[in-house]
Amino acid sequence: MRSQKLTVRGLEFHIQEWGDSSLPKLFMLHGWMDCGATYKYVVPQLEHHFHIIAPDLRGFGETEHDKNGYWFPDYLADLEVILNHYAPTGQVDLVGHSMGGNIVFMYAGIRPERVGRVLSLEGIGLPASEPSEAVGKYQQWMQQVLSDEPTKIYPNANILKHSIYKINPTLPDHIIEDLAVLWGKPVGDDGAVMLKHDHKHRNVNPIRYNFDDAIEIWKSAKAKTGLVMASESKLYHHFNKIGRIDEARTALGINDDNYYLVENSNHMLHLEQPEDTAKCILDFFSG
Repeated sequence: MRSQKLTVRGLEFHIQEWGDSSLPKLFMLHGWMDCGATYKYVVPQLEHHFHIIAPDLRGFGETEHDKNGYWFPDYLADLEVILNHYAPTGQVDLVGHSMGGNIVFMYAGIRPERVGRVLSLEGIGLPASEPSEAVGKYQQWMQQVLSDEPTKIYPNANILKHSIYKINPTLPDHIIEDLAVLWGKPVGDDGAVMLKHDHKHRNVNPIRYNFDDAIEIWKSAKAKTGLVMASESKLYHHFNKIGRIDEARTALGINDDNYYLVENSNHMLHLEQPEDTAKCILDFFSG
């Protein structure tokens, strides 16, 4: 893995790279509360085929925090700057996990001429919200931004590991050990640690998610599109039950050859089943 810094819209971004720079470029975007470095588990099967570029998105990993907070459209503008730096001409290939998957699908519809192929790992929009939730969302957001709640400090690394395990109980122990390093950083000299991401990412979004807008944007995509879901993921089961997967596939034109289901995996499929996830990525981009 190679790391570099890149100034993107006034923030210093940390970007991981793998593979020879002469190979076709593959841009990989991580999910919420994750970082680009966790793609290292799928890299062994990919790095001989691609020059992989995986940024830490704004306020995550080693990338600088934004004092003004975070709004989804910023991720799209940030991605455009990164793409223009690494691949100023031609079409690009994109992969994204979860939030990153939503970013790359949206970008493919907003910039249809720019994207050649795009694959999402467990990212097909957010769960719907109701108008009745609007008042509460704004009240909660105001309370959060005005209270300036401090970042949580973990007394030691083992407590952080236990916290990661509680959220991801099916991950192998060695992955949890790695995540504690990739996601955490020391605070002071007494062994305390905190998560690297900006605590403001945990603020509720007061603006309700509109799936109809996402559908219309997805319909504008001209790229080859693919979707990978995880068989044990709560998102997969919920979205499958309400018909979201079929809606997304129809809007994006995802045929059976480009739809994958990784067995025996929860949402963090690139960590839990990295070899099978890498096989899906290779199959999609080799076709």
